[in-house]
Amino acid sequence: MVPFSQKCWSQVEYESPEIVDIIINGNKHLTNNELLSQIHLKEKRLFSKGSFFNRHHLNREEKKLVTYYTLHGFLDVVITDSISIGDNNDARIIINIVEGKEYYLRDISISGNTVYSDAEYLEFIEFRGGSKFNTFKIRENLISVLALYRSMGYPLINIQDSVVVADSVSLFINVNEGPKLNIGKINLGNYEHIPAGIIHREIIVSSGELFNSTNIEESKRRLYETSLFNSVNIRMGTVDIDAATIDLDVDVIPAKFRAFDMNMGIKQGYAEEAINSDPVLSIGLSGSWYHNNIFDTARRIRIETKISSIYPAIFIPQQFKLDLFYIEPWLASFRVPLTINPFYWYIDNTHTNFKNLAYGLRAITTYRWFRKIKVQSLAEWSRSNSNIDSLGIPTETVDLYQEARKIGVKFTWDERDDFFYPHHGFKLVLEPGLVGYFLGGENNYMQIQSSFSTYWNLFGDFVFAHNVNLGMAVQQNSEVDIPYAQRFFLGGNSSIRGFDQQMVGPQSAEGIPLGGNFRFFTNFELRYPIYGYLGGSVFLDMGNLWPTVKDASISDLETAVGLGITIQTPIGPARIDYGIPLGTEPVNKNGQLHIAIAYAF
Repeated sequence: MVPFSQKCWSQVEYESPEIVDIIINGNKHLTNNELLSQIHLKEKRLFSKGSFFNRHHLNREEKKLVTYYTLHGFLDVVITDSISIGDNNDARIIINIVEGKEYYLRDISISGNTVYSDAEYLEFIEFRGGSKFNTFKIRENLISVLALYRSMGYPLINIQDSVVVADSVSLFINVNEGPKLNIGKINLGNYEHIPAGIIHREIIVSSGELFNSTNIEESKRRLYETSLFNSVNIRMGTVDIDAATIDLDVDVIPAKFRAFDMNMGIKQGYAEEAINSDPVLSIGLSGSWYHNNIFDTARRIRIETKISSIYPAIFIPQQFKLDLFYIEPWLASFRVPLTINPFYWYIDNTHTNFKNLAYGLRAITTYRWFRKIKVQSLAEWSRSNSNIDSLGIPTETVDLYQEARKIGVKFTWDERDDFFYPHHGFKLVLEPGLVGYFLGGENNYMQIQSSFSTYWNLFGDFVFAHNVNLGMAVQQNSEVDIPYAQRFFLGGNSSIRGFDQQMVGPQSAEGIPLGGNFRFFTNFELRYPIYGYLGGSVFLDMGNLWPTVKDASISDLETAVGLGITIQTPIGPARIDYGIPLGTEPVNKNGQLHIAIAYAF
């Protein structure tokens, strides 16, 4: 039998120490955050454990750092380490870096290219004589060149690069373009309950066409969006050089067609009692049943119910929603999905003292063009029972049935480089709508909303973002108010921070927001990294809300400044903003804290 004292010593001796600190010394050109993001070893934090020390793993991670330095032109980098094990069996790792010389790119030699000239290659690679030698950037640009070739019928393109190092670097690029090929056969497997015709109609390439990798990638996305498959892959198959063709093999894994799910979580969305206001943070419980392949035709149906509450009154149920969605993936012979949505909603918003019971029917069509442009059309008939008096002020006593017949279009052009964390690009949204007139019903008015957001990557992860938003509504009869639920609202976490939700613009004597028919606001924001997953922002928000366009005045603009903290998550940044109004009225002097998911714009 092993003595007790010896047994305990053995357990301590062979138990891997926990890493509590990683110290990097000697790095001058690359920051600690950059280097730590390249390795999988993690330090102990307040709410998380550190990695366990292992010599083999540490050597592997140090090789990653050497590679990362090499990609940035430090070809002579040397990395060593020292380890300190504490009495509590914790490890402190010191990584010592001797960066060495930073090499510069002297010249580039290109061979084998016929489709693109040497000058075009130099432009693709962004070559500037005497610039820093960055293998990572060069190879990233060469991957883009490969994509250009494959979108022009050269699927077998191969590009190899090599270097000669002296006092500076000479880069040699050898291009093997391969033959220009058309698409031969498109081979499908046999899948139970999924007719081959459904797969074929989602593929936008066909036999005899020039090989185009862009259209093949779009076909993969369209197949996945049918909700019929867990995974989709379109591979290059047999090549026939004599016929100048290449086959495509389509591999898919069918998904489960029917299921019931229930979710509880926090989300940011638009409050239905004020669809023209800011997104609000809510907590909710939802359940749904769906069938994604009705009659083996890829048609879908979904029944969804939701109970939710809007922040900060998160413990008081404020909304009940019941929706049925029927989705026809193809409208006639065009890939324009049609959604039919009967709905029933009950809303009791304690913040605005507004109650509403609504039901109706929506029909929505959606057209996408290569993920950049989306056009949605909407036709809606709805009827609501809202507690609003003749002046348009929410009240506890008056029930007014209102009917709305609406058509609208929403055009979105999105050129952002990243959906959650944009560094450059722009997003444009135009949304005109018409209620009543030739459609009939009790209301007759027109609305248009627009927003334009732009992003500039200043340096590193420092991003300057700007947004301008405009909304206008015109009633046919100026003596009749637009329904309360359809007016514009302003103020809160995604428009003018520093003010309570919907509390910018006209208000009743009781302090209840009345909404308006003309809205303008603009935002300026500087976003920057702080440490690891933490980021920060500085912002300036300006704007206001008026009853009509004629009432608008620059002197009425409300202004707020503030700071924000963001935490990177897989579903986008979670943020906390603190805004301070700069208005002269006493009511505007107190700052406001805003909690939200995703950037304000």
